[in-house]
Amino acid sequence: MREAGRRAELIVIDGASDPATARLLEHRISNAVTISEPDDGVYDAMNKGKAVASGRYIWFLNGGDEALVGWDELDPLLQSSSQVLLGGFELAGPDSSRVRRSRRPMSMWHALPTSHQAILYPAREVQELSYRTDYQVVADYAFTAELYAHGVEFTRESLVIARFHLEGLSTQQSHLIGPEANRVQRDILHIGFPLRAVSRLRHSLSRRYRQVLLRRAS
Repeated sequence: MREAGRRAELIVIDGASDPATARLLEHRISNAVTISEPDDGVYDAMNKGKAVASGRYIWFLNGGDEALVGWDELDPLLQSSSQVLLGGFELAGPDSSRVRRSRRPMSMWHALPTSHQAILYPAREVQELSYRTDYQVVADYAFTAELYAHGVEFTRESLVIARFHLEGLSTQQSHLIGPEANRVQRDILHIGFPLRAVSRLRHSLSRRYRQVLLRRAS
């Protein structure tokens, strides 16, 4: 987002991992804000970033994620909307990539309608909302499900805005997705047991599919 200039702010939470990060950003991006201090994992870091954000929309990208759009493509969408925006994303495997379009918001009963890296959140709707650190891998699902459960409007966009790498946290700890997603469905979305059981099976099949892709690439 270097070309965004003063129309957007870049907030980097680096967990105090590298003192050179702040100096590099200050040199390359004049309006970057860096918070360099220990945190309690990725979701705590995302909460810290959200707390200091001052724009109309908030976009979360984790380490290793990539933005695939420039400011000139995003700006018209943000100016004309006040809803949660669901974009498409590119799922990057070790030796190939594929584009995934966003699904209908009602698919929230099972999982996020798109990768969280492809969701743009209106700041006013998430002011009082935080990522829950009692979840290890699906706090992004819980965060978005809270908005959906409270009637916040969602809209789908065809634009592919981010690249998510298959080797990330959700793949490394994929065995936790099914049980944690079940909690979100039960406690936040109030989904009945039959649908939760179907979702659990789908998460299990998805986990095996990812494992096959990674083994083939190794």
